Amino acid sequence: MRLNRAAGDSSRAVLARALLVLAALALRALPAAAQNDDPLTPVPPREVHTITRESPPATAPLPPETIIRSFTARADEYVRAHTMYGFKRLVRVQEFTPDGEKGGDLRQESEIYLADNGRRYERATKENSSRFLDVKSASVDVQKSVQVPLFPLTSNQLPFYTLTYKGSQPLDELNTYIFEVKPKALLRGRRLFSGIVYVDDQDLAIVKVYGAWKSIEDEDEDNASTRDVPFSLYEIYYENVSGKYWFPTYIHSDAYVHTKNGDEQLRLTVRMTDFKVTKPVASPGGKTTAPGPEEPASPPPASPAKPAPTGPDKPPA
Repeated sequence: MRLNRAAGDSSRAVLARALLVLAALALRALPAAAQNDDPLTPVPPREVHTITRESPPATAPLPPETIIRSFTARADEYVRAHTMYGFKRLVRVQEFTPDGEKGGDLRQESEIYLADNGRRYERATKENSSRFLDVKSASVDVQKSVQVPLFPLTSNQLPFYTLTYKGSQPLDELNTYIFEVKPKALLRGRRLFSGIVYVDDQDLAIVKVYGAWKSIEDEDEDNASTRDVPFSLYEIYYENVSGKYWFPTYIHSDAYVHTKNGDEQLRLTVRMTDFKVTKPVASPGGKTTAPGPEEPASPPPASPAKPAPTGPDKPPA
């Protein structure tokens, strides 16, 4: 159809009026547009979603009690299996100075093995120059720094804790359930775990731990037993071994030591590799045994506090 000029001018006038009406309505509906400096930037909608200060508790796909029973039972199994394995361990403590100068760097390489007396021992595979890393304000005990329980939540430890399901989260190629772990009460002479555990949603086993071990003595900043161990928060990762066990293979912790030049950063890393079931060898006699998977983070005092006879087993120190 052919349009004449008069008809075209009239149509354009109607169209112009319609556009003005639509523009006015749009401005009335979206007052935020007047504050938008860039006309090409989309204007956000007026609807605002507020987040409450306390979110409702997350809902687990399985009853939390079922998940807890599963990963503690598996921890019991893994502890028993872990004592039958030998492995290599590399411990490293690095110092990072405030002025950027190269700090201390101490490495200890050893092998953990099972002896015919049923105990595990540790022997150095490379000669260690020192057990201590000297920094400007203190001396760090490397061996003592790595003595944390590798399986902090076995079934006999559950009565000492309150566990709360916090939700799920991807972890590398896994999907995990997250639980917050808090001691019901701090004990004297015994350290209890406080932090977060990540549980694989398929095997229902702990695959990561992040937190600290605390006791009443740790509340005292002048406690001499903790001066040579500046590390408090530990991150432990677990890997599948032999297709059925989740064993700890990596430990990481950062700490800061105050000096007159500023805060020096210390970094602890522990790698455990080459897990193998081997036949027990002859006992080395009086040599020091290697820490077990549930051994305490520090030696217990001479007279540790004991739970009531009817209560649960002792927690790790």
